[in-house]
Amino acid sequence: MASVLTSPAKPPYPTDRLVTALEFSQHPEWGRCELKRGKVVPLPPPRPKHGRAVAVLAQRLGNFADEAKLGVVTAESGLLTGQAPDTVRGPDVAFMTFERWRKCQEGEGYPRIPPQLCIEVVSPSDTWSELNEKVGEYLAAGVDVVWVVDPQLGQVHVYAKGQPPRVLKGQDVLDGGTVLPGFTLALPDLFAALTR
Repeated sequence: MASVLTSPAKPPYPTDRLVTALEFSQHPEWGRCELKRGKVVPLPPPRPKHGRAVAVLAQRLGNFADEAKLGVVTAESGLLTGQAPDTVRGPDVAFMTFERWRKCQEGEGYPRIPPQLCIEVVSPSDTWSELNEKVGEYLAAGVDVVWVVDPQLGQVHVYAKGQPPRVLKGQDVLDGGTVLPGFTLALPDLFAALTR
């Protein structure tokens, strides 16, 4: 029996022109995506292991930030990292002080106020070139520290302004440095929580 060929469905977002961050913010029906130099880039839904890692990190950071009264933790919230053409990324987890959080509530669209910390959890669909590009954008936008968490390899890559990247693994302890003073998370505890 002959199969019927059908053309793929047309994306719900424009593909023939650049999109601004403001327009991007007004179309949640476009689904899970980012804006990269004015072009909408669809993102696959995260796998359960990725979602679990995001939840664990957000919970641990959120509990600490609440108890220490340091600021706010968000998950997958849009961040404007470039303009003309616009780029909007959605870090898996982010932390910002209350002062920055209040400023983020001003105006419409995505904030130009960067968080102090952004976290990306490595997914099977990610490439290191894409992750390095995001890390560079976050730091250039004013983010102080970026953690790239790799559950598959049991590693955390730490990037901070003006410092060489560090790779934590094994029995190493992740700490909040000057961004989240007093926060510590032993990698064995973190990665054990992801396999429960």
